[in-house]
This record gives sequence, structure tokens and C-alpha cells, in this order.
Amino acid sequence: MSLGSSALSLPARAEGIGLAVPMSGPSALLGRQAADGARSAVAAIDTAAPRIATFDTGCDREGGEAAARRMVDAKAEIAVGFLCVAALEGALPILSSSNIPTIDIGARSDRVLERRERAGWQVWRIAPGTSAEAQALAAFVRERWQGAPFALIEDGSSYGRDLAEGVRELLEAQGLRPLLTDNFRPAEEKQFGLARRIAQSGVRHVLVFGARRDVAIMARDALDVTPDLQIASGESLLDEPGDVPLPDGVVSVASGFDVGWPPSEAPPADEGYARIARVGAEIAIEALRRSKAETRTLADVLGNETFVTSGGLVRFDAQGSADVVPFRSYRWQGDRFQADEEG
Repeated sequence: MSLGSSALSLPARAEGIGLAVPMSGPSALLGRQAADGARSAVAAIDTAAPRIATFDTGCDREGGEAAARRMVDAKAEIAVGFLCVAALEGALPILSSSNIPTIDIGARSDRVLERRERAGWQVWRIAPGTSAEAQALAAFVRERWQGAPFALIEDGSSYGRDLAEGVRELLEAQGLRPLLTDNFRPAEEKQFGLARRIAQSGVRHVLVFGARRDVAIMARDALDVTPDLQIASGESLLDEPGDVPLPDGVVSVASGFDVGWPPSEAPPADEGYARIARVGAEIAIEALRRSKAETRTLADVLGNETFVTSGGLVRFDAQGSADVVPFRSYRWQGDRFQADEEG
């Protein structure tokens, strides 16, 4: 893993922020968004702004460990970032043993916070919790499809299976049961068998969970058989576009992904993960300031203070959690997602 340079970089013994995000691999687009957001928070400070350096986590445990070691070598005082659970879990033992607190902006696993006190991990989370995506999708079905028969389909992966099960349990607790539950084999070039089963079931509303390319293939083939089908999915649709385009009208229920602008215009400065990364960097900047001014540890400041951010007031609870990003629905139109006018 390489140390990504930025306009504001940490010299060997500087005080500042280490931004740990994927700058390579399939999640690099999201990492670039996060880097833009964090840098904008630093750039907004008139004087005495902390320095910031970007460290590529690669979205896996080894990348997280490598990024953490580089942050320790660079004398970073606080870490912000981590979009992937594996990278965060790889980094936390190294960062915590070096007394570098971490603000998690993207990794959602509740087990990280469950191990926080037992393992002595210095981590505070502003990312949504593990169940937040399932809760948002269940609310979407309840509010938008208004009791219409629906299908629940997943790709057999741990992500797809767990998310489908979470949504199903939430809906069934409210008396809503899918008319069809099904799964499909990922990485196939065609899904006409699944498309025919959907058509034969009579449903016109489908929740499908899997990788973006697989959802695109399934949606393409299902709409070919049933043109009036309504299809929705979760945040996996925000991954890098592949070689199979999403059909127009497919909905993604996602958090903090500000895409409500026309495709002909330049993207806003806070697109995607830029918004939550900016909030994380703003918290880190204020925590550093208070720690120095009041001779307090960063952990004490993070655990006991309320922070004024561009996303509103943020205060962490006793478990180190402060969910600050709401979920919304976005509809694919042309070449990008746009805020769903019905959502």
C-alpha cells in the first residue's frame, strides 16, 4: 500500500490528521470523495489549520494495517476515515496502541464498538450502524410500495443474504411478507431464469441485493420480461460502474450520497462520502484544538463534548456512536443517480 500524497501533507514529525480511505481498487471512487471532503474541512480553517495526509487502506485488513503503521511513522495525532470493516479492524490495534484515536466514517460493523472497551480500541463512529441500511430499506418498502406484493431477492453472498434477512424480519414484524423470496448465482452474464420466475409470481416490486454488476444484469433481464417492474436495492449500487449499465429507474436506498444535480452540471463539492468525511475531519480539527487549549486527551474530548459540524451537532454516546447521516432514495437516470423526487 502506498502513501497517497495530498496538497496538505504530513511531514515526518508534524501534528495533524491521517485520512485512511481506499485510494485503489473498486472503492477508490468513494475514497477520492472522502479525501475531497476531509481536505475541504481543513481548507476552511483560516489559521492554525492542522495538516492532513491520505493513506490508502485498499479496503482490506492488510491495507488497514499498512496504513496504520504509516500513520504511526508520520506522527499523526488522530485518524479519520475507514470505509471498510476489514481495514478498520486491521488498523485499530496498531493505532490504539500508539494512542491515535480514530473517527470511523464508513465501516458499520457493530462488533467494532462491541469490542471497543474490551480491546481498548480508541474508536468513535459517525457511520450509520450495521442495521441502518436494512431499516431504511424496510421503511422504503412500507412507505413507497404501500402494501403492494413484493419480492425479496439476494445473491447468496454474506452481504446480500444478511441484508435480505434483516429487511424481511423488519417487514414481517409489521405484518408485511414478501410474495416471492429467491436468490441467484452472481457473476452470471444472464439472469433470464430469475426474470421468468419474477414474472410468473405476479409481483411488480422487487428488492434485490448483490454487487452492482449483478443487480444491473438482473434488472436488465427482468425488465425485458416485465417492463413495468419497479426495482430497488441498497448501497452496493453506489460502487464503481461496470461494463453493464443500470437500467433507468432502478432505485438505490443509500446514506449521505448527495446526487440531486443534473448530469450536465459539475458535481457538488460534497458528493458521496465527501460529506461524512468533511464532518469527521471537522470533529477531528475541533478535538485537536480543544485538546491543546485545555490540556486534555483527545479521547476525553471526543467522549464528552458536542461538536458543531456542517452536518449538524454531533455528540458520541457511551458506546462511541453518533449516527449523523440520513438514508434517502436515489433513482438512476441516464448516467448517474439523482435524488428521487418521491423520496
